[in-house]
Amino acid sequence: QLGMMVTTTLAVHNVPEGFAISVVLVSRGMSVLGAALWSICTSLPQPIMAIAGFHFVDSFALLQPAGLGFAAGAMLWVAWVELVADAVESCGVFATASIGVAA
Repeated sequence: QLGMMVTTTLAVHNVPEGFAISVVLVSRGMSVLGAALWSICTSLPQPIMAIAGFHFVDSFALLQPAGLGFAAGAMLWVAWVELVADAVESCGVFATASIGVAA
């Protein structure tokens, strides 16, 4: 059941991603069919690499904590350096801090 939930979640996640790609391509003059095909093509590597990842997951069990730590650090870096800096520039320190504390 967990596998079906993860699969469904990933499939639902791909819908807005494909929509965002299609909107840009159609606005640049591509046909709707062509944009839809490119959107599908951008999602094709996910199931292919998921199969490879499923087969190699046991081999990398010792590296998983380091990989997750690196991913968490990368997300914190993006949030702090990119998003907070842009928010401070756009809204000011007080408004950014107030919304950050409220969230």
